[in-house]
Amino acid sequence: MEEYIRRVQLTGRTTLSISLPKEWAAEIGLKPGSLVRLIPRSGLGLILTPDVLEESRREARLLVKEDTKADTLLRELISIYLAGYDIIKIEFSVPQSYLKLYIKQNMRKKLMGMEILNESMMEMLLQCFAKHLELPLEEALKRQAELAASMQRDATTSLLLGDRELAEEVIQRDDEVDKLFYFISRQLNLAAELPQILHELKIKNAMACLSYAIITKAIERIGDHASNIASISLNIDEKIDEELAIEIKRLDEHVKNMFLESIGVLLKKDKKEANILIEELEKVKKLHAELLEKIVKRKNNAKNTSLLRTALGAWTRIAEYSVDIAEQTIFLSLL
Repeated sequence: MEEYIRRVQLTGRTTLSISLPKEWAAEIGLKPGSLVRLIPRSGLGLILTPDVLEESRREARLLVKEDTKADTLLRELISIYLAGYDIIKIEFSVPQSYLKLYIKQNMRKKLMGMEILNESMMEMLLQCFAKHLELPLEEALKRQAELAASMQRDATTSLLLGDRELAEEVIQRDDEVDKLFYFISRQLNLAAELPQILHELKIKNAMACLSYAIITKAIERIGDHASNIASISLNIDEKIDEELAIEIKRLDEHVKNMFLESIGVLLKKDKKEANILIEELEKVKKLHAELLEKIVKRKNNAKNTSLLRTALGAWTRIAEYSVDIAEQTIFLSLL
């Protein structure tokens, strides 16, 4: 990109002004009377952005060949959504009713705000109606974390009580955590590109977007591990005895508290508490080792022992992702 240098001039007695590059103004359609936003940034920076860019709707076309696989098409659609496009036109080279049905089902499960505007045999016209101001960044992260924490709680309950119906409900709930992950990622991608959205989301600078991306991904992975615990409860052959159940519940509570505390310190940007939280990981690892030893000594059948070992690993990974959130909090507190 070309760099422009302008000398600041005094207009009248107190007004400082600079001229805008003529080529740049013409390229984006800036005219006399057009509005521009001036956004102060940290480090003495000032961003100038024209309103005309912020109001424009971004459109994308997705061409689907005859041999396109359903999961490939969905991945491409999600990528376009994450890139911040508002309108997506899907064009099919041949009629493919199955692919259209697959997109409809998964679009509603995974992509917040995506709706079908028009549909024909060879085309689908989609539009994203979800706006970043309707669900601000921190509120979206908080909601995503609450969903993931409830998944962990109910997954543990399903494992200890052998509640298959609850386990299946937890697995389905993972789609809601994923949906918020994609929505937050879309917000962050737009914020990194458009200064006005960065300002509206109350993010100090584009560098912070990467930290928030790591945080929302950590929450999404916590939801995945909670779903894994629920899946284990569907496959275990026998009910867990009361003594072992008490120990598992103890580990679960410790890990869940770590996760919720990591979100609390994130919202407060409290690096002191974040450092204290990080030290809790060693306690979780110790509980993990002690519990694993007890499970092995019980000499259950090999299948159940293996499943419980996997479940213990899931709780430990949740604690590790909570530490990731705390570490990003320390970075964000310095910006």
